[in-house]
Amino acid sequence: MATRYSVVFRFSPDSLTWLVRREGAVLSRWCRKRDAVAEAARLARGDAPSTLTIGGMDGDDPGGSGAHRLRRYDRPSGRDLGRADGTRAQ
Repeated sequence: MATRYSVVFRFSPDSLTWLVRREGAVLSRWCRKRDAVAEAARLARGDAPSTLTIGGMDGDDPGGSGAHRLRRYDRPSGRDLGRADGTRAQ
């Protein structure tokens, strides 16, 4: 089963905050949405298979009708396509 990550906007009396969550648990808080999305994408790529749902400032919880974007990460990313014996493919 895929791990679920999300980026959601929350308003609090002292700040406007973007939350990065995994399976509902808050992992980090960010002032800028692009920073929160970058971190959530990094985590989701490293934990494939996974999904990342990115919400908007309307406060709708990702997965509901207000979800803005859904990204799927089906396999671990990696640019090093080395062989099992440790040598690199030519």
